[in-house]
Amino acid sequence: MGICMGHGEEVDDIIADAVQQTYKDPHRIFGARNETTMPTTGNRFAFLQKQLEEEDKIAKEGYKYVDLIKNLVNISGRSFRDLQRSDQFQASFEEQLCDKVIPVCEEYEVCRYRSATGVCNNLFHPTWGMALQAHARYLPPVYVDGYNSPRQRSRNGGKLPSPREISNKVLEGGANTPTDSKNNLILFAFGQFLDHDLTFTPIAIGSNGRPLDCCGVDMSDPECIPIEIPANDNRFPNRSCMDLSRSIPAPFHEGCSIGYREQVNRLSSFIDAGMIYGDSKLFNENLNGRVGALRTSTGDLLPPGGVCEIKQPEDFCQLGGDERVNEVPSLSALHVIFLRFHNILAKGLKLESHLHARSQYVFLEIKKIMGAIIQQVTYGEYLPILLGGTIRRNLELELHSSGFWDGYDQSVNPTVKNVIATAALRYGHSQVPPELGYMTRMFATSRVFKTEDVLMDPHVVVTQNGRNIPDLTRFLLATPSRKVDRQIENAVRNELFRDMNGITFDLMSFNIQRGRDHGLPSYNEWREWCGLPVAMSFPDLHDQNSDTRTRLQQAYDHVDDIDVFVGGMTETPRDGALVGPLFECLLGRQFKDLKFGDRYWYERSGIEGFSLGQLTEIRKLSLSKIICDALGLDKIQRNAFFLPGSSNPLVKCSSLPSLDFTEWGRHIVVYN
Repeated sequence: MGICMGHGEEVDDIIADAVQQTYKDPHRIFGARNETTMPTTGNRFAFLQKQLEEEDKIAKEGYKYVDLIKNLVNISGRSFRDLQRSDQFQASFEEQLCDKVIPVCEEYEVCRYRSATGVCNNLFHPTWGMALQAHARYLPPVYVDGYNSPRQRSRNGGKLPSPREISNKVLEGGANTPTDSKNNLILFAFGQFLDHDLTFTPIAIGSNGRPLDCCGVDMSDPECIPIEIPANDNRFPNRSCMDLSRSIPAPFHEGCSIGYREQVNRLSSFIDAGMIYGDSKLFNENLNGRVGALRTSTGDLLPPGGVCEIKQPEDFCQLGGDERVNEVPSLSALHVIFLRFHNILAKGLKLESHLHARSQYVFLEIKKIMGAIIQQVTYGEYLPILLGGTIRRNLELELHSSGFWDGYDQSVNPTVKNVIATAALRYGHSQVPPELGYMTRMFATSRVFKTEDVLMDPHVVVTQNGRNIPDLTRFLLATPSRKVDRQIENAVRNELFRDMNGITFDLMSFNIQRGRDHGLPSYNEWREWCGLPVAMSFPDLHDQNSDTRTRLQQAYDHVDDIDVFVGGMTETPRDGALVGPLFECLLGRQFKDLKFGDRYWYERSGIEGFSLGQLTEIRKLSLSKIICDALGLDKIQRNAFFLPGSSNPLVKCSSLPSLDFTEWGRHIVVYN
């Protein structure tokens, strides 16, 4: 900033007037909720209440910030772009309004364990990757007014088409969409499990603390962005609107610069098993049980709590590190599997330490190991399916088979980027199965049920003290996944998801509208950022087939209007990847950031990592072995993400290597 020139009294006065106007105007003071309502009463859920209070505080500051920028534009008579480019205005803004408190990282400079929130992972940029911070961006947003209003303008000057119209014309897939001949439903379930370790963006609520009714009494609220349903919509013939409210705002650059509306990530960005333990110290402590184990309920299940729909009186809502644990049984099953595996490891470490190690040490050490396991499964088993070999090699995403890796770079920002959370990571929505079920020990299907009937309902998992979880898991292991493509099965696209009132909605339309809410640049702009060919016209689209190009041209007025989620979902994968070139580029770059920007990456040497012997033990583990041990199975395919067959045979669980804690016994640290 050119502050050496001085910014002048006139500039100071304009900003002071804008501040005064902002605090005089009424503005929203509530904000952060998910689509569901969290239980917030009683000591058991004090940590949840604390989390919501923190999000409300961020939302309140975010709304003030957006109002301040609006008032600054009006009072100054300048455009937002001019203000943002002005050294004088920026210097005065920072001087008058920046009260940023930088976390002190002294206690984390030499610490074996990462913080629960992710704070001070980077000692020079303490808030990078930290929970309850704004998503970062690879490209600046495209808001209509430059700083707040959702992207809604066509290249030709008109209005962008309704997301529902685009969904109908481009993403409609009929009654039976293509299945994957190689991958199974565990791949879909783990993708959702991993996503819940990385990102959760809270949405706006009304001033009364309840969800906004954006198709009713709250339609005129500025935080409402309802989706127009076309008059000829066959699925919703008597509705003209889908309810949707905006993500809560966060100030740009923590309120220290003139900028645009940002969105909040509730979670830490690191792959740190936060979906198991939570992303706050209070969450960790609430889930921590005896002798370093995690709390359980009868049947070795998750403890009661959280949000769900109870349909059977003997059922209960499950409480995990992430509140979405009850969304679908396949996700809940993985939560139970990793809960049990934590407790198996805790018992093993306690025995090896000859009871000298305190429970807090056992808990923290197993949490560290579990984070390492999630990183290993993600980069060693999951990413080789999601991304092609070329991009994984070019971005150095492949794991070492021996020795240490020490590519940590303190200049790399690991924070989950907005386009990843809002578009690229949502590729898995095309994999949602219309059905789930049970399989016997002989892999014979014994029961099938519609996914829509078990959403937010824990019955399938908790009934009979969890006795059916092995059968559910076998179904996931032996049932083909849906392909990641534009053909979203209509039973999933139109019937599966429901709002607070139980009314079905189209998740694909939501994804498109959410991208516009966040000001995500268009598909072509992201193609250019990735160094991919940019289309000048619809026939020019490089990675879509002819039918898809025609559908896109019928939906959009101009090729530059294509939403990034739609463009990414319609591309044809190559190089053996699960997703097309754009999402492969974006996801690859994000996973590189998560690896190179993590001081606690598990392959590192030194106090942040493991000893070479410990790392060798961790490298033995696979998702198949974790599932075996947690569920007491006798056989499983060698690679849990692939369907069983001649190239991926069933093997005895006892033949898969286990983690030996001898190496930990040599390095026991006793904590008071």
